[in-house]
Amino acid sequence: MTNITHAKVSVLSGYGKKAPAAILLEYGSKRILLDAGGSLQSGDEMGWTFPPGLDAIIISHDHVDHARGLEQLDYPVPVYATAPVLALLPNHLSLHTLPIKGDVTIEGIPFTVGQAGHSLGGIWIHAGIGGGIFYSGDYSLESSLFAFDPPPPAALALIDASYGLYDEPLAHTKDALLSLLERPEPVLLPVPPTGRALEIANWLWEQGRDDWSLGPDCLTPEQALALPHGCLKAEVLASLQAMPYSSYQPNAHIIISGDPDGLGGEVARLLKEEPDRTVIYTGYLPRKAKLDVSAGKAHSLRWNVHPRKQDLKWMVDHLQCTQCLPLFHPINNIQEWASCIGPSLITQTHLRICA
Repeated sequence: MTNITHAKVSVLSGYGKKAPAAILLEYGSKRILLDAGGSLQSGDEMGWTFPPGLDAIIISHDHVDHARGLEQLDYPVPVYATAPVLALLPNHLSLHTLPIKGDVTIEGIPFTVGQAGHSLGGIWIHAGIGGGIFYSGDYSLESSLFAFDPPPPAALALIDASYGLYDEPLAHTKDALLSLLERPEPVLLPVPPTGRALEIANWLWEQGRDDWSLGPDCLTPEQALALPHGCLKAEVLASLQAMPYSSYQPNAHIIISGDPDGLGGEVARLLKEEPDRTVIYTGYLPRKAKLDVSAGKAHSLRWNVHPRKQDLKWMVDHLQCTQCLPLFHPINNIQEWASCIGPSLITQTHLRICA
């Protein structure tokens, strides 16, 4: 009788709402965790626990909801990520470098990784078993800074759907942001320091504005240009080289700084000491940011770093998947989601796959 090896995929966290990412892949005797996210809300529990007996952990990118859970890892496990991401992870871990694009074997399982267009060193992950198992991490097709590499086909796709069925292009946000920047009040943009911070700065520079400054914790043009080849889109390199940036200028009219929830670092200092600054959030709104927007103390404009509805459609068609599980957003109206995803849409979070 022929022995048939099965793969199991279990979404421990990340389905049905914006929640930390943690996906367990089991193949034969091997147990590999894809991402180890911590809570997006300061002070909240992360909502899942590390499975016992892990053989490896693969981190898609460094954002808190995909990597901060590593701070609670209480037994030794090899952790794999790209070089830019490893530099931002706790250094007491057993760290191993992934390419930003290419093939690698981990615990006997063949993986392909590629850039996800979302953040510095961020990747999608494709396991070459069971017709292909694809996990997008967070991805975007609209970034002018970070490249996106089309993945190989996969029978099962676990894809970032953080924006739900929202379908507005990034160009609309840029137009709205330019209007707000015409006001005389100084502006503060709290952003992930290694994500959209430099992308927004580069866009402002291309608009002919030089009245901005990156916060002290943000990726600078000089640091970006020193990254390994391929981390940034080739077409943006000339702009970064020409950008007149030296150091953080705390009195700049527009300050782009880290800590997107507005609770720490330079952002917290500015909010306290310069209350007249116009605050514009451009991403996910944690508790404090949401309260400030609701009270009229801040603005919210979505700078797309996740896929729109049309990007979800593109991904499903490109992967030719027979099963697709959207992650990181409520799936309330199955009919609306089915109209986007098609017949491959599934809602099961524990899957057994013949490999």
